[in-house]
Amino acid sequence: MAIASMIVQPAGEHTHTVIAALEDICGITVHSVTAKEEIIIVVETDSLAEVTQIASQVEQLSHVLGVFPAYISTADEPLS
Repeated sequence: MAIASMIVQPAGEHTHTVIAALEDICGITVHSVTAKEEIIIVVETDSLAEVTQIASQVEQLSHVLGVFPAYISTADEPLS
């Protein structure tokens, strides 16, 4: 399993729109919103590859300026 924490930077006044879109993506939990309107999310998937796919999907959402990983763990993922 892979777990990642990411900061999502929404454009302007679109924080709630971006949160609604994030909540529709399987594997994402919206954790909180900072005073600067940055959205903190947690991503839980079966692999690091899926974390990367989800991050790319989030980047493609309307009104998202950027996605910034803060923490990634794959401690129990098999080495190959």
